[in-house]
Amino acid sequence: MNNSVRNGTEEYVCEVWLGSSSGGLFRGDDPLKYSTPLLLLLISIVSSLSSFFQALLRPLANVDIVTQILAGIFLGPSVLGKNVDIVNKLFNTRSFFIIESLEAISFMFISYISTAQVDMGVIKRGGKLAIVNGLSLFLVPYAVGSMASTIITINIRGSVAKTKPRQLHDLLTNQASVYFQVAYSVLSNLKMQNSEPGRLALSSIMVANCFGWGFFLVLNTFDGLFKHKYAKSTFLPTVTKVLLIVGIVVVCGPIFKWIVKKTPEEKKLKGSHLCIICVMLCTITFLTETVGFPYIVGSVALGLVTPKTAPLATALTDKIGSFCWAVLMPCYVIGIGNKVDFSSFKRRDVITLELLLFTINVAKFAAIVLPSLYFKVPLSHAIIVGFIVCIQGIYDVQIFKHLLNYKNISQDAFGIMVVFAIVHSTIFTAIVQNLYGWAHRKHIINRRQTVQHYEPNNPLKILSCFYHCEIVPSILTILELSSGPSNASSLSIVSVKLEELENHNVPLLIQHQPGHNDDSSVSSNRRDQILKAFKNFENAHVLQENVSVECFTAVAPSKTMHEDVCTLAFDKETNLIIVGIDEGTAAERRLRRNVLNSSPCSVAVLLDKGHVPDFKNMGTTIKNHSMKINICSIFLGGADDRETLAFAARMANHPCVNLNILKLVDGEKVSQLNNVIERRLDFKAIEKFRKDTLNKHNVCLRELKIKQASELVNLLREEGNSCDLVMVGIRHEESFQVLQGLSVWSENEELGEIGDLLVSRDLKLTASVLAIQQQLSSVVEDASIV
Repeated sequence: MNNSVRNGTEEYVCEVWLGSSSGGLFRGDDPLKYSTPLLLLLISIVSSLSSFFQALLRPLANVDIVTQILAGIFLGPSVLGKNVDIVNKLFNTRSFFIIESLEAISFMFISYISTAQVDMGVIKRGGKLAIVNGLSLFLVPYAVGSMASTIITINIRGSVAKTKPRQLHDLLTNQASVYFQVAYSVLSNLKMQNSEPGRLALSSIMVANCFGWGFFLVLNTFDGLFKHKYAKSTFLPTVTKVLLIVGIVVVCGPIFKWIVKKTPEEKKLKGSHLCIICVMLCTITFLTETVGFPYIVGSVALGLVTPKTAPLATALTDKIGSFCWAVLMPCYVIGIGNKVDFSSFKRRDVITLELLLFTINVAKFAAIVLPSLYFKVPLSHAIIVGFIVCIQGIYDVQIFKHLLNYKNISQDAFGIMVVFAIVHSTIFTAIVQNLYGWAHRKHIINRRQTVQHYEPNNPLKILSCFYHCEIVPSILTILELSSGPSNASSLSIVSVKLEELENHNVPLLIQHQPGHNDDSSVSSNRRDQILKAFKNFENAHVLQENVSVECFTAVAPSKTMHEDVCTLAFDKETNLIIVGIDEGTAAERRLRRNVLNSSPCSVAVLLDKGHVPDFKNMGTTIKNHSMKINICSIFLGGADDRETLAFAARMANHPCVNLNILKLVDGEKVSQLNNVIERRLDFKAIEKFRKDTLNKHNVCLRELKIKQASELVNLLREEGNSCDLVMVGIRHEESFQVLQGLSVWSENEELGEIGDLLVSRDLKLTASVLAIQQQLSSVVEDASIV
């Protein structure tokens, strides 16, 4: 039985304690009168509704937080809450007590997990543009919000902020803030973290957050000293706040390092260590509230101190993050939704707040677009970043809730702000998704970026990308064979070490400098070894001055890792991408498929069998010719085979190469190419190859007739066991009789019929394979081009 007694403006509610667990429906107990089953039912309903709204909104954009809040609103007074019986059953005083208690705990864990993903190195890697954008993004919207609140307060009356100018000022200045965690969540859902606009947005917002957090901490810490004269009552709180921030860095930092040190490489985080982290989080949050900070400060500070390296990077999101989003988030959004009532919205308040939010969004957009354009950022990228910073999320909603709890805004204004956050986020996310799709089509270009069509007086530009260190020697061997004997045939190399993103960590594209260590992680040692190997390769050709090397590390989700590769290839105007693979994992197969489909230049897939000679001492090898490599190139006809022939012709210039060209002809005298232009191009390519290799004794060109698939298999088995490397084009004309039917049994369709045979387990060949695809061009190749 509930009894309510009013004393002035305060209301006291008394309830009989029934316990937390029900005896069961069949024993006459109503489960919804008890706290535990009531809470579980609410979580289940919110999760189900969230899944429904996510499926409903998927055509517009991928916005998880929007669907969560919509589920909370659906349970609130705007929809189901209109039913009195449902309110009495689900949203009585007991349920609100439970929800309010769990709401703060939920956001404490959510803010810690999302902030623990923040890599402060983003600021350094963002460069000067990120600093300028961040400062502009912090100052301009704040100034515009302050001026707008003054103008609106003087000229417009309404209940938006209970007619108090200070409250409206707090609302608008908080609305002017942007949050790194929100931007990362949106970019992660859109798979844009490692895109150029995504990286610019993340670095700029991170800088803006640093300015904002610093300003807030200083203002909050010294608030008492600013308002009052010096006194013990104001000095002590200020000192304790400063000591708490310092203590988090000094005490918790070494504890995290100890946990990482005690966890062996590639091992999971121990349960005891996870408990230590949770205890630290709860203790720091308690101390944060004790000294007068909002509790969110403690979780954010601890998140920034948390190392971003494994195993913490994966364990926190795997073990805590999943629980937060599956269980704690529904508890949080139920409390949000119960404060939103559409029927109480006033037209004047809706129009006023929409005008104010529109003004601040324009300020955010201009604050980041204009500096970006000044620094020569492409217009499409600048506009995308401008819309990204206007997207709102759970942190914005929490600020609104904080203002509501302290009665700085009315409940009506809170509801309007939450609804606007949902609507604007959905619209802006959809705009970003579509604009990025349009801008990404820049990779469909008309210029020819191939080995066959590169200008001899310019360096041949090759990008090599790989997952594992073990394949680096084989890649260096291919690059060595492509380096050419003189300055007239120089080589420009871009090396990209690929690392899969550790769940929800920050995507990175790191450009390495000699002697520079990016971090203290285990992966950094591997990066240093790779950097040293490529720099040694460059130094071995220092006398010829015909090789230049740039080294990168791309840390990204496996599904979007190819975007880093293709973007670098586009920016560097490379002629060829070499994708190095030494084992057929699902991630590697996905990478080579995506690169083949999206590359702005030609692509070569290297499957290493471990028998390619290792050219470690390039200078010595070139001088005494002590090492030989046998290469076989198979030519059936078509653009890919012409590209393969051009690359093989370049390798033939190396004194250590023995090159064998096999030109296969259909034994039934059926033309393997129906297109007359293609046949002419094939003829000219062969004639050019003969002319270029006329006086070279290390080159052999043979023409063979193949009548049956069995003859082709026997030929491949013979050459594959006698050669170190077999080169083959990926795509061939279907009219070539011998190849018909082979694709039915293909396990690696992206390598083509011949490439799949060469790597098949049935043949068990020892030769490594280089499968090549010429640039996918949007223009028809002219017959005069050779």
